[in-house]
Amino acid sequence: MARLKFSLATLFALVVIFPVSAAHAKDQQMLALANASGCFICHKIAPDAGSDELPLAPSYQEIALRYRGDKDAFSRLLDRVLHGTVYQDQVWEGEIGMRFMPPNVNVTREDASSLVHWILKLDIDPQVAERLMHHDRMLTLSTVSGCTICHRIDPVKVSRVIPLAPSFREVAAHYQDRPGNKDRLLESILQGTQGNQKIWQNVNMLYMPPNVALKREDGVRLIEWILSLDTKGVPRHMEPPAGMGSSRQ
Repeated sequence: MARLKFSLATLFALVVIFPVSAAHAKDQQMLALANASGCFICHKIAPDAGSDELPLAPSYQEIALRYRGDKDAFSRLLDRVLHGTVYQDQVWEGEIGMRFMPPNVNVTREDASSLVHWILKLDIDPQVAERLMHHDRMLTLSTVSGCTICHRIDPVKVSRVIPLAPSFREVAAHYQDRPGNKDRLLESILQGTQGNQKIWQNVNMLYMPPNVALKREDGVRLIEWILSLDTKGVPRHMEPPAGMGSSRQ
């Protein structure tokens, strides 16, 4: 009986924990896609309660709330995302600063569909909103700091493509449980890695250049965010033997 109780408790924990982890990973994936697609130029995750200015566009949470229960919402929003709203009813008139939404000519129908599905199912819970907004802020910080020139969020899946640098998730998988990981990463970000042992053999860059424009406190924030990323399915990178490639990084 005790064994049965343990099994049921374990199963219950897996049922509860797995959806949360999967949802978290999905949020990160969709935020990265929205960032790469230019959506955050106008949109935010949640409305800014502390601002008196009109936002450029409605927040994702406001969109989710307005269209919740509308059976035609998906097809309508997908059309607006792909083709814009210049000749359509302006349903947010007076609430936003943009006169109309421009067409997204660089977003594929598949990516637009994924984003619309995700937005319509967004949770309005304040804690979820804060987590999403933090991820959004870190994506923005990594972009304006020049990190995304070389780094991606996710590993490259095409074997014939050699990335410039390891993805953020690969970095997280490699460093998450290592002692002194934050100090080591901060030194690499701020001072570069030229002259150090080359760790990542499967990337194009010989070494990481110093980021002289990045504030130390912003570097700390980026590292904490990177190490918090979901690494499920990302293989842990193995360091080369001591001395291997030491003159190249």
